[in-house]
Amino acid sequence: MLPAGDAAHIHSPMGGQGLNLGLQDAHNLGWKLAARIEGRASDELLDTYHAERHPVAARVLANTRAQAVLLVPDEENLALRDIVEEPLTVPDANKVVAGMISGLDIRYALPGPPHPLLGRYLPGLDLRAGRGLLLSGSERLRAAAAPWSAWVGYEVTGRELGAEAVLVRPDGYVGWTGSDAAPLADTLSRWAGPPAGNR
Repeated sequence: MLPAGDAAHIHSPMGGQGLNLGLQDAHNLGWKLAARIEGRASDELLDTYHAERHPVAARVLANTRAQAVLLVPDEENLALRDIVEEPLTVPDANKVVAGMISGLDIRYALPGPPHPLLGRYLPGLDLRAGRGLLLSGSERLRAAAAPWSAWVGYEVTGRELGAEAVLVRPDGYVGWTGSDAAPLADTLSRWAGPPAGNR
């Protein structure tokens, strides 16, 4: 069983975080279920759903509990609220809390060399086809990804990404960054199954 949304986590509605959390659960799970149902991926891919989403839900539960405590109008909590409000006037502190409440600061622990984008959501991409996207100007890497062309599209981007290539999963999260074809092929195999012709 793979529960998502309110079936997986129930907490205070503080900040409307449950709706965002449930939608991201569904987006994370949907492409993985599709890959499994189509026979492209193993159950190991489905295991990544719990590994990636459970920590996010646990953190939302913790922060909505904390926010609920701050609303209790007794003397101690009012004093605590005053202390918490002051740091939130600092832009950097405000940004941290806003990222946590919005879910925009989520970073999945994914394998690969450290990179600021790895495991993070990359906004502004057209992923409506339910496919991943390789962002790169490299024909060599495009050729390495070609056997998975049913699963991943290719886009030459003018964005400054800090890597020769960035592989974005169908849920918008960066699954790989780099410049070498072999690790790209390994990542595509892990997320999308064996290349076409080897199934």
